[in-house]
Amino acid sequence: MTIHVLSADHRYAPLDDIARLSGATDLGPTLMRSLAQVRGVMVLRTCNRVTIYVDAPASADPHALKDAVECELAQASHTPREDVQLRHLWGRDGLVDLFATASGLESMVIGEREIAGQMRRAARTAWEDGTLSCDLGRAAERASATSRRVATETGLAGAGRSVVAVGLDMAAAHLGPWEATRVLIVGTGAYAGATVSALSALGASEVSVYSTSGRAREFAQGRGIGWVESASLPAALKRSDLVVTCRGLGSPVLTRDMAAASGRTVVLDLALMRDAESSVSSLPNVTLIDLPTIQASVPAADADALTRARAIIDEEVSSFERGLGARSMDPVVRHLRSRVFRIVEEEIDRLGDAPLSTEDAARALRHLAARLIHNPTVLARRAGEESQQERYLEALSVVLGIDEASLTSGDHAGGHAFSSGDHDRPVGGRCPHDVHTLGA
Repeated sequence: MTIHVLSADHRYAPLDDIARLSGATDLGPTLMRSLAQVRGVMVLRTCNRVTIYVDAPASADPHALKDAVECELAQASHTPREDVQLRHLWGRDGLVDLFATASGLESMVIGEREIAGQMRRAARTAWEDGTLSCDLGRAAERASATSRRVATETGLAGAGRSVVAVGLDMAAAHLGPWEATRVLIVGTGAYAGATVSALSALGASEVSVYSTSGRAREFAQGRGIGWVESASLPAALKRSDLVVTCRGLGSPVLTRDMAAASGRTVVLDLALMRDAESSVSSLPNVTLIDLPTIQASVPAADADALTRARAIIDEEVSSFERGLGARSMDPVVRHLRSRVFRIVEEEIDRLGDAPLSTEDAARALRHLAARLIHNPTVLARRAGEESQQERYLEALSVVLGIDEASLTSGDHAGGHAFSSGDHDRPVGGRCPHDVHTLGA
């Protein structure tokens, strides 16, 4: 298994380009259908990234995989192929990026916690679409656990470390006290919920929500805020001091004409695909704060906390890789267990239903042991004939956990007693003439 990470995010691509790519729908199932070798796909979309996680066999050609994913993304997003250039990481580098992303280290606001929930929702969507492989699911789950550890042990997720918090802080410079600020939220998604929580913590009490989807009432009643019907939207805009838009559905909900008709207003547009027409910023009565504005104003994270966070991620990725290595041997373990238990069952059947004496049981166990060591004994002799003794001893030491020195010193030669019914006991250090039957 190799996790590939193909991403367009705020670090390497303009937000407008990311917004275009974000319009691709049904991407996970499409990639699963078009890429024969792929075992799993998970797509993460946020306000500043589109990242595609692919679980592919270790033998897959990374460059061919990248080209295939970019072609599908270009077609799904109606973007020219030459304009789709994704950053591509795989193997350990890909896992480090996955864990760092879930921990908020690659976010626009370093340390923000919203990304952890977005990662979980991406995994849930992939599971519902039938595109989440076991290893990709385990990676996302471990990355989520790592994000909690980073938040707890570094303090990076402290107050103010989120896009919503930074945006509201910038808006506050143009507003009066929060207790007297009338706020209208447009949208009912994850960012809308985070905005309500942040406003509550700031002391804002006059908060309403509007949604073109008709979910405003349900959203508002669950959070103790007001809601606005479509017919009342113009009046609500005129009444509001702050309008927070976070729909991101690709078509502006706040037009220039609507904004011009409202009073003195601060518009905080948190949508990747703009909810407010860009021309709104030129209106004298409107102060527009959008994602590019926030991106340019994000406070720096603490360097020591970042170093500690990177160390935690490196440690967690190493642990996860060891677990993957162990699980890769599961088929071998199952085969070994099946083989041994089959031999045991055959020996049990050979005994029949008659009562067994102690000597009968001992003889049966010796016969079972002889069968179990038959192949290792044959291969030991073959290794000696082919001058491969060291390779054989090293392999046997790994499999049985026996020190190589004890295998060659003869310390255990006298530790096995052959019953008189099976073999003669060695005398004076000589091997019994028929001991070779253990491997015959």
